[in-house]
Amino acid sequence: MQKWLPLYQRERLQLQPSPRDQGALIVFASRGWARFALFCNLLGTICLFLSFQATSSSLRLVTTSNGSTALCVDGNLLISSVPGLSGFGVGGPCPEWERARPAAVVTIEHPILITLGFVLTSFGFLLQFLSIPSPKTIAQIRADLKAAKLQQRVKHNPAQG
Repeated sequence: MQKWLPLYQRERLQLQPSPRDQGALIVFASRGWARFALFCNLLGTICLFLSFQATSSSLRLVTTSNGSTALCVDGNLLISSVPGLSGFGVGGPCPEWERARPAAVVTIEHPILITLGFVLTSFGFLLQFLSIPSPKTIAQIRADLKAAKLQQRVKHNPAQG
């Protein structure tokens, strides 16, 4: 704010929130919509989980104790790199084949579940975003506080109410 303006003009320049403008945003601001959004997220996650299948393969990426790395299939060396050298090796037996873990192969079993899962999860997050209640203005907070104090006063002194 400009300090050179009089106080009454400074207050007039402030943007005042309009309850009419906030109405469209708080349509989904209830516990029911928030629960529905969480349910959509859960269904989307289940659909994504059911759409993929992971199995192991005969391909193994091996890192040996001396620091070299090798790519092996069925115990046979496809390619390897040796630390400190600027070359690579091809062919031969795979070093430390027994200690290496097989690489995972992920396949899509049900493509429709992927689409459905992403749509449900996205819709759920959108509903969660829209179900956040709009913030109260200072005047609303003061009015709520005044009403609570009055209610407490009436509760303790019913003869004055």
